[in-house]
Amino acid sequence: MTTDALARLREQVRRLERRDLPHSQTDTLATGHSAVDTHLGGGLRTGSLHDFLISDPLERGASLAMLLPILKEGRGPIFWISDTPAELNACGLHQSGVSLERLVCIETDPASLLSVAEDVLRGPERALAVITGSHVPSLKEIRRLNLAVEASGNTGFFLRLVPLTRAPGKDPCACATRWRILSHPSAPRFFPGLAMPLPGSRRLSAALLQGRGGRPAHWILDCTDHAPISRSLDALLAHRAPPALPPGRLPGRQAPGRARTSA
Repeated sequence: MTTDALARLREQVRRLERRDLPHSQTDTLATGHSAVDTHLGGGLRTGSLHDFLISDPLERGASLAMLLPILKEGRGPIFWISDTPAELNACGLHQSGVSLERLVCIETDPASLLSVAEDVLRGPERALAVITGSHVPSLKEIRRLNLAVEASGNTGFFLRLVPLTRAPGKDPCACATRWRILSHPSAPRFFPGLAMPLPGSRRLSAALLQGRGGRPAHWILDCTDHAPISRSLDALLAHRAPPALPPGRLPGRQAPGRARTSA
């Protein structure tokens, strides 16, 4: 074996062991919940895959309540890759702190979903990619995506429907973390003079089912209220845009940028 070939082989081994990837040890995305971030050593690691299991379509909002503040922490573009049209609300994204200028929605067919995701995750953008669809990834497919994120430093999030009756252990998990986020009853707020208490802030039941190098855990989390909207509800429904957006940032009913692919 020549000296050059040996050097290339050693470089490949180092990359597989992740010794020369600074993002693998230092970069994290904070969840915004101190107890969770402390348990994770600062937050979710970049250059990794994270799996969010949705128990029921009605619980999709609970997973998004956990995921959107994490996406806000990223510095690069956010790719939303799906085999159906992205059901995202521009006003809700803005309230969650996710910049619409960073969001790119990609719609593809189910058979191409993971190959498109792999192309995105191999890019140089230090991007965050949310992968949502009906396809259940195999262990081999997840390993290919893991190689992509480890080489590029990009971060991927699976957002997929897995009912509670289906044991998560039946699915292959080569992701850095796996989560099950559910809605939890809010704590009532009592005020003088009111006979009935008012509902409190939204709460989540967040279960870390598996974590690479860590232990499973469970938290009941209080969600920080989103940025308030000063405009009345009827005006908001009429104009379809929050007042905090400067003129021209969201013209008419224009949706976030969306690309369509069949490759």
